[in-house]
Amino acid sequence: MSSRASFSQTATQGASPPGGPPPDVEVSAAMAQLYNHYFACHDYEKRYPQPNQATLDFLMNHGADKAQQILDFGCGNGRYALALLHGTSASLTGCDISEAALAEFSSHLDRARFGARTRLLHGPASVLEGCGHYDLILILFGVLSHVGVRSARVETLRQLRALIEPGGKLLLTVPSQWRRRPVELMGATLDRWRGRAHGVRTEPGNILFSRRLGGASHQFFYHLYTVRRLREELQAAGFQMKLVEAESVLPEWLITQHPWIGAADAKATRFLPAPLGYGMRAVAVPV
Repeated sequence: MSSRASFSQTATQGASPPGGPPPDVEVSAAMAQLYNHYFACHDYEKRYPQPNQATLDFLMNHGADKAQQILDFGCGNGRYALALLHGTSASLTGCDISEAALAEFSSHLDRARFGARTRLLHGPASVLEGCGHYDLILILFGVLSHVGVRSARVETLRQLRALIEPGGKLLLTVPSQWRRRPVELMGATLDRWRGRAHGVRTEPGNILFSRRLGGASHQFFYHLYTVRRLREELQAAGFQMKLVEAESVLPEWLITQHPWIGAADAKATRFLPAPLGYGMRAVAVPV
């Protein structure tokens, strides 16, 4: 593909040709290339300069403060992982499909303080096999929504389920179908109703949308969640969802660029039902 990441006809319009990669492989490759560009052009760091403090507090309140081994799957540039290294004594493994994201994470890592308890791995969940077990696994900021169709998301969750210690937890955040990308969601819904949806867009909740990065338009794949769909996928992978709540009222970029807005948003979010959050935070345990 060119430097302008996009999804091929395989992923967006139907089945792959004989001997070609399936749509999910195409989605994974396109997302890896897209995020390599996203981090390399520094637009990600500008858009999300720090963690959402309310989500960071959520992590600490649900096990990060006591965890010994943390896996941040889809760690990106370490926006949350670095804060957890500062705030806990845990050893942390970061895993991401983007080499550029991991390079940025590494550049921010204080190796004198955290090098001995930090490990960075490149690739999908399968690269974690044989690399240890964790009492806390994180999938934050919609990482699960970028994986692909339902079968790929459930398989990823199953692979992570196999890495959790007895008594461990999975903490994740996902985008809400009722708040995110309504134009693209409506378009995909209408195309399915008319029989015009193909490839990954045939699944309810799956959308493609564009964002300008480094001055050029790039296409993202996203799965938008309902509470029911999230619960069902977790159950299919061997988890029980114990808690789900709204993550924020306002978009993440606004909260993280302006901490005073984030503080006000955190107070308002306490009164918001989970489906009406811009995103949803959840706690799940293995069963």
